[in-house]
Amino acid sequence: MVKYRLSNYLICPKCKDFPLELNILEIRRFEERDIEVEPCDEYCSYLNLMGKDIVNPPCRECMKNEIIYGYYICRKCDMWYPIVDSIAIMHIGEYRPKKVIRKFIEKFRDKIPEKYVERELTS
Repeated sequence: MVKYRLSNYLICPKCKDFPLELNILEIRRFEERDIEVEPCDEYCSYLNLMGKDIVNPPCRECMKNEIIYGYYICRKCDMWYPIVDSIAIMHIGEYRPKKVIRKFIEKFRDKIPEKYVERELTS
């Protein structure tokens, strides 16, 4: 399951840059969750802040969210990675699941930057 805190651990598989930019298209919220967790130490995508800049992290609020659809973008190499059914698709090159990504594009084409759509459909 993709949660905001996953961004604290992900690097770009292509260029190894960190952090990745999280773009949310659909989220599920669980009000009944009340989970104690340690704050993200490197990067908090819930606040979009590096760990050293976080004061009073809202971890309880953060953990109530599950990202169902969205995508990560690497600011360095401009690669993108879809989140499909709460699973981050972090494959590169010949290992990218083209059918899954095309289905994702069909569903969210108007919410994905055109350059990523074009790049995926022409590769």
